[in-house]
Amino acid sequence: MTPDRSGLRSLVAGNRLVGASVAAALLASLVSAWPGEPCRVTLQATGFAFPAERVDPATLCLIEPIINSATTSGVVGPTTTPIPPSFYAYLLDHPGTIASLVERFGIGSYQFITKGSNQFWGDDREGTHGLLTLLYQDQRSRLYHIDGYHEGHVFPIVRVKAAVFLRTTPVTTPEGYQAIETSLAAYTKLNDPVLATLVSVLKPLIGDAVTRKLTKGFNATTQLGALIAKDPHRVIQEVRSLPAIQPDEREVLTALLQGLPQPTRAPTP
Repeated sequence: MTPDRSGLRSLVAGNRLVGASVAAALLASLVSAWPGEPCRVTLQATGFAFPAERVDPATLCLIEPIINSATTSGVVGPTTTPIPPSFYAYLLDHPGTIASLVERFGIGSYQFITKGSNQFWGDDREGTHGLLTLLYQDQRSRLYHIDGYHEGHVFPIVRVKAAVFLRTTPVTTPEGYQAIETSLAAYTKLNDPVLATLVSVLKPLIGDAVTRKLTKGFNATTQLGALIAKDPHRVIQEVRSLPAIQPDEREVLTALLQGLPQPTRAPTP
C-alpha cells in the first residue's frame, strides 16, 4: 500500500518542529544557566592557601579548566630569600631586569619582552616559550597565567597552559634582617589529549620535572636574591654596566641595593 504523501510530509514537518522546539529549549536552558553558574577553582595542592574569593569571575573562568582538569600539579617551597619583601616585589615586577642579572651572574639564560600591561613574552633558551600574564596580586599573593609551548626532541611542539600561584610571607633572618618566604603552586594542562593522558599516567615520574621546568624562572629569582644579599656592592657595579636596563630603572634598582645591609667583610691580612 502506497503511503499518503501529504500525511508523510506532515509527519516529517511535525518531527522537525518538535526537534527544533527541543533544541531551542535546550539551548535556552544552557544560556540561562551559564551566567548563573560561577566558575569554581579547587586548589588540590595540599597545604597551599590562595584567596580565590578575591579573584574576579572572568579570571576564575580563565584558570578553571587548567586547575580543575590539570595534567600535572605541584608545589615548590617554601623558600627563603634574604632580601626585603619590597625588593622582591620589585624584581617580580621587572622580569627583564631579572633576566639581565641572571644571565650576567651565570645563574641562567632567559629573555623577557614586555608585551603589555603585566604581560611578558618569555624564552628560557631551552625550547620553552610563552606569554606570562599577571592576573592578580595583593600584598602576599600573585596569580600568573602562562600560555606557551615547548619544542623538544621527542615531541616537536608541546602546547601548554598553566596557572601559577605565588604566596609570600615576610620573615626575619637569624641575623635580624628582613627576608621573604615564598611558596609556588603550579598547574599545567597540555592541549594534546593523547600526550596529556600519557603524562597523567607517568605523573609520579615526570610531574615534578614539569613543575620544576615551569617554575625555573621563579627559582632563578630566588637565587638572584640570595646573591644580592650576599654582595650588593658587586650587583651595583653590574647594574651600572648593563645596557639592557633603562636609566630610570637603573636608578631605582641602585637605590634599593644601596639600602640593603652591607655584609661584614673579613679584614684583609
